[in-house]
Amino acid sequence: MKYESIEELKKNLAKKWSCSEIKNIGIGVSGGPDSMVLLSLICDLCKIENLKNLCIYVLTINHNIRNSCVSEQDSNFVLEWVDNQKKINPKLKIIAEKRTFEKGLVEKTAQKRKKGLEEAARFLRYNEFEEFSAFYKLNFFCTAHNENDQLETLLQRFLQGTSPVSAAGILAERDIFFRPLLQVSRNEILDYAHNNDIPYRIDETNNESVYFRNKIRNCLVPFLNENFEGWQTAVLHGAEKVRDLTAHIKTVVDSIDIKVVNNNEVEIPIDEFLKLDVGVRIQVLYSAFIKLGIKNRIPYRATKECAISLKMNKHGIYVKTILQKLVICYKLEKKDAICSSGLLAQNSNLMNGFFMLITKCGKYEIPKKFEFTVQHQKNNKSTGPFTFPLVIRNRQSADKVRGADGSLKKLSRIFSDWKVPEELRDEIPIIEAQNTIYAVMAAWCGYKDWLVSNQAFNSGVYISMRKL
Repeated sequence: MKYESIEELKKNLAKKWSCSEIKNIGIGVSGGPDSMVLLSLICDLCKIENLKNLCIYVLTINHNIRNSCVSEQDSNFVLEWVDNQKKINPKLKIIAEKRTFEKGLVEKTAQKRKKGLEEAARFLRYNEFEEFSAFYKLNFFCTAHNENDQLETLLQRFLQGTSPVSAAGILAERDIFFRPLLQVSRNEILDYAHNNDIPYRIDETNNESVYFRNKIRNCLVPFLNENFEGWQTAVLHGAEKVRDLTAHIKTVVDSIDIKVVNNNEVEIPIDEFLKLDVGVRIQVLYSAFIKLGIKNRIPYRATKECAISLKMNKHGIYVKTILQKLVICYKLEKKDAICSSGLLAQNSNLMNGFFMLITKCGKYEIPKKFEFTVQHQKNNKSTGPFTFPLVIRNRQSADKVRGADGSLKKLSRIFSDWKVPEELRDEIPIIEAQNTIYAVMAAWCGYKDWLVSNQAFNSGVYISMRKL
């Protein structure tokens, strides 16, 4: 539905939220006009009688990419605006937090993920959004993407030769994320800010055509505006048609029984798989990769070859047919250990990276680092219990650990709280089972072990560790 004005959007949201059980709303605010208008709009909605009990949770992030003073000022501007709103309306239920990335974290993440700074910043930012949402038990988390962002995204993905699913553009609702302004133009937002005295800050780097997206905004869009009248409507309508098509494909993909066998293996019924067109098979394979927890991009051409041949032995993935099943797993380099270059690349030091898959009791060694003994008997030096298969590895950038209160906390933040030196963080073993971290083994270097209990593991195995 295309809204004629922001006021109409506000009325629609008021009607929708008044009839729901929504209690906690999150919003990411940079201090720019889009997010400040959205924040102001949501604060206005909380003045409505039926919505006075809504709680607003604001998260502002200092990425520490630009001039540190300017980035800090943007974040502080948001916090000050929220404080001022509390004074104007003491009944307003609003909380604001600022999170600051370590200097150089975005650059390191870009290098590890082998992608650009924009993608790395987004990756880290959305990790924070998800953690923030889980901690405060939010009904949804709003971002201020607008119609211009949608157009720029569609152009960018077209030029990058993206998949049909991504070619549908930004979705108004995806998982916990909600984008109310997605059908509102940037000019409408600026007019609304001006007419309602909503302050905001301008990120001057948006005018620099260094990043790919900025080149689209500053070079390609003006060219299209000048030479192709009405291109915006055509592009948006085209994306709508793609969304309708991919919605059907998603329904088909979701109907396929992709069974997770263990921590590094999934199975797909071969007869179901072969009934699908190649294009749909490719999407099923990507869905399987996601279930395996593979975060590195697997090339489309390699995935297509696999969809046709039913074989793959590259990019750390091994695909084979066994009886009537298509089995997809990580490639085992050794009998009891698995080392994927893609996974190790996420560590800050490739030479120090380690990743070991354990499926039975015995002694295991990470050369020149640690010796692990896995056994059913518990002793005064062991940790557990755990269940097979187990993974012992060092940290990855997106690692999160569950605390005693049940909330997820970033491992990097735990290390910061413990004041663990950066050069030591890659040396601390992590024990993972069923895609969940259950132990952070830091006692050997003078800190403490972080252990997560699980009653389902009562009859499992125990691990003792010795530093070599």
